[in-house]
Amino acid sequence: MQKFRRVFEGIAKAGQSTDLNDFYTELFITQRVSGEVNKEHEVRLIETASRKSAKEETPIKCEDIFKPLPGQDQPSRTIMTTGVAGIGKTILTHKFTLDWAEGKANHDIHFTLPFTFRELNLLKEKEFSLMELLHHFFIQTKGIRRYDRFQVVFILDGLDECRLPLDFQNNPIWTDVTKSTSVDILLTNLIRGDLLPSARIWITTRPAAANQIPAECVDMVTEVRGFTDPQKEEYFRKRFREEPLANKIISHIKTSRSIHIMCHIPRVQQYGVEVTLDPDTADPWLILSDDGKQVHDGGVVKKHPDNPKRFKRHLFVLTKQSFSSGRFYFEVQVKDKTAWWLGVTRMSIRRKDVITSFTPENGFWTLKLFMGKLVFFGNPELQKVGVFVDYDAGLVSFYDVEARAHIYSATGCTFSEPLYPILSPWLHDGGRNSTPLIISPVNQTD
Repeated sequence: MQKFRRVFEGIAKAGQSTDLNDFYTELFITQRVSGEVNKEHEVRLIETASRKSAKEETPIKCEDIFKPLPGQDQPSRTIMTTGVAGIGKTILTHKFTLDWAEGKANHDIHFTLPFTFRELNLLKEKEFSLMELLHHFFIQTKGIRRYDRFQVVFILDGLDECRLPLDFQNNPIWTDVTKSTSVDILLTNLIRGDLLPSARIWITTRPAAANQIPAECVDMVTEVRGFTDPQKEEYFRKRFREEPLANKIISHIKTSRSIHIMCHIPRVQQYGVEVTLDPDTADPWLILSDDGKQVHDGGVVKKHPDNPKRFKRHLFVLTKQSFSSGRFYFEVQVKDKTAWWLGVTRMSIRRKDVITSFTPENGFWTLKLFMGKLVFFGNPELQKVGVFVDYDAGLVSFYDVEARAHIYSATGCTFSEPLYPILSPWLHDGGRNSTPLIISPVNQTD
């Protein structure tokens, strides 16, 4: 149970972990009234949830996830718990497992068997019987032959990371726990109740992936809403034992609506795009690498053929790629630089004139480091910046990639023309700021 008792918060550092029981704070979980998949962007889902009062809905405690709700006679066999990335779904399953193992809750359950879809993906090309699969993950179960005599809970965490086909429509019915087949067939039959029907199943997922499981296979859908306002305070008081420090942090968080709403970071890497710098737009002082991934101030003016696309008064360069719908995300390495500027801009910005105001009204949604200070708030010693845009939702967000931290979001933006990523390495400052800005590949599985 050490795997579930000791957890890492924020950036995992070797040897530094926290006892889950020391900081765990009850999350607000509620039953979903509709089975419809919500396709709104996750930042919007967080804001919507934050406006709902906890009094409007009946909360469900972690240890009660399989217990009958008021008006129900029997517990649900298959539960699906949805929630945006980072809201606490995995921690929830760890707490459920830990409390069961320590004898604090769910004494009627004989076995709790937690799996992640990341682990199951690795077995995509292999065949097991259900018994062999359990022995593969849980060596302690090797002496057990009849699971139908016990109350068993299977936890399947992270459906949104599943790379198995989960072909419910075409997979054959499989009822023999001793007969080998693909992991995909085992899972689909386990979930729909043909294989070990006495077992209870708990699936966690981000909302957009919920429809991978047919609605008729799920008895109840719950949703993790995160913390209510009192729970936010409770968490920070547990996390920071010194009362003056806890009070200061809570007060600061309450002053920022975006931080107060977003007690986690959406996983935006999945929207990563490939972008390269366009030499036809680069200011004559700038030098670009041959692959179009790096830019720095060369200190001297280069002779380039002039064209309407080229900047002449500011050290800017755009990418070749533009975006006029949907979502996209890119990352830029800013390590060892003393000044830089990056973000997105609209196609029609002026290229030849001096611009005195780099604001959304003038077509700029940017973040910059200048004179050692990061505009907006955050760590001036950033290593890498992530930029996420949801064009249709009018959202631009900046992230500290290494710290997995949200820096700033501009919401309610109005986009009426294509957007281009824009970079400025700023002046080389006598060599002190000569390090290039580097467009980095996005790790979409991180």
